[in-house]
Amino acid sequence: MKITKKLACLGLVVVMGWSFANRALAQQVPVADKPYKQELVLVENKLRTGDIPGAIETLDAVLAKYPDAAEVYYAKALLFGQARNLEVAIPLAEKAFQLEPKNLLFANYLVELHKSSGNVNGALPIIDKVIEEYPENASLYREKIMLLHASKMPDFALSFYDETTKKFGASDTLDVIKAEILVDMDRKDEAQRVLEPWVSKNSGLRQVYSTLSYIYIDKKQSKQAIDVLEKGMKTTNDDLLYLDLADAYIAGKKDKQAFDMLKKAFESTKVDYVDKYRGMFTMLSGKTTLSLDQIQELANILVIRHPRVADSHVAKGDILWRRGQAQEARSLFLTAVGINRNHIDAWRMLINVELALNDADQAILHGFEALESNPNNPMLLYFTGLAYMVKDDTDNARKMMESALDNSGQENTYLQSLIYAGLGDLYHKLNMPEVSDVAYEEAIKQDSTNATAMNNYAYYLSERGEKLDLAEKLSKQSNELEPTSSTFQDTYAWVLFKQEKYKEALKWMEKAVRGSSPSAVLYEHYGDILYKSGNSKEAVKQWEKALTINGGAGADVEKLKIKIQQKSYVD
Repeated sequence: MKITKKLACLGLVVVMGWSFANRALAQQVPVADKPYKQELVLVENKLRTGDIPGAIETLDAVLAKYPDAAEVYYAKALLFGQARNLEVAIPLAEKAFQLEPKNLLFANYLVELHKSSGNVNGALPIIDKVIEEYPENASLYREKIMLLHASKMPDFALSFYDETTKKFGASDTLDVIKAEILVDMDRKDEAQRVLEPWVSKNSGLRQVYSTLSYIYIDKKQSKQAIDVLEKGMKTTNDDLLYLDLADAYIAGKKDKQAFDMLKKAFESTKVDYVDKYRGMFTMLSGKTTLSLDQIQELANILVIRHPRVADSHVAKGDILWRRGQAQEARSLFLTAVGINRNHIDAWRMLINVELALNDADQAILHGFEALESNPNNPMLLYFTGLAYMVKDDTDNARKMMESALDNSGQENTYLQSLIYAGLGDLYHKLNMPEVSDVAYEEAIKQDSTNATAMNNYAYYLSERGEKLDLAEKLSKQSNELEPTSSTFQDTYAWVLFKQEKYKEALKWMEKAVRGSSPSAVLYEHYGDILYKSGNSKEAVKQWEKALTINGGAGADVEKLKIKIQQKSYVD
């Protein structure tokens, strides 16, 4: 588990979320005694009340009157940047910088916007212009080195590093950057030689010890990593090194000491929340040797230390959900959306847990509540559509799912695959097989690891007796992706049954029965396969079992009764 991060580029962090917009304007827009100062105060007031369109309209009115108001272009860029509308934010920030090329605040924000958009190369000319204006500002040179490296020009970055050290002299800060570049170029021995002298000189820079420990861990030298980090703790007194120590102890297979270091980091008021949450996210992703009890203890600390951060409650709720404590998890997700109504994942998890609690009505209510704060969000539309599907309200489910698809153009392929798969299920329920097939195929095209889409498509093809070779291929692939799913094993057995491969089908069905909670459909299929395999007596027993499970829910009860009465398979 790699909890720590490498050295990040120096510069302004783009503030996320509209809730920070008025604070950003108040603290970052230098208005001094400009004639439009009162208009910007009005903008702040509108933002406090959530009137985003009104705030933008006021800014536009100011620009119409003062077309060279750089601060106003910058303020508008902040708003669109915080909404992640970078296509609008970048030209606005460029205009502000063009009007005031000596303004470091404008330059830094424009650089960050380009980096956020993935256009690191676009940030380089800006840095060059600012360096021309401030040739003695060493931090600008450091930023350029890192931008060159981020632009996949490490050789140019190292060359500019040499120019920078000639101009400003050697420093541990510059050498940490050089070491990071060398590490990424897989020249770790050189990076090690760059950093070790700074350890001997008792550098006060945390990254010296952090980066060197990373190199030692990569070389399977966990003891050296621990030693250098312990020295770093004494020298820098930087609690963030506890996270590096946790990595080093994990590498040395000392899980207890690793957990102790994580606790110290999570309890520390000197470690930023974002660094703690990065570690928590890594643990929740399954990349850890820690137990669920230990992860929950760390999540408890997060909630205590950071009670007003929504992600703290989401993390703890996620753990409780995994432990089967659905009601407790629901309470934490409710707290999270109360703190931050724009937290899409918190709303998603809340709706999901309510569906698991068979409370589709509440899930729908929360879906609409979430969409009020996050209109047309495809993830929320999708989950609200799922809630309607659970209620068998296919009309509203279709509206929501198709709206989710219409609004998913800017989303990742994973979400688009989920939406297409949901539409596949829905169109099947609406008896629209051709459209359903197209939706499933698109889901698999968007995400070749969407095992659920593969399974459902394969099952419905087998039920229709169509494209059985394709059904077998998809079902086999879904089982390779999720080898412990009894549902997927049941589907594969059923596809093989439809292909009259009864011996192989029986093997897979017995595997499904051993690893699953009983369901009427599964036992009915088991009976059908047993009958075709020549074991009619055992087949009848399985059909009878199917009827005893929730009254045969999910199965064709009348057909089951005929099978039992006639002691024979009925197609």
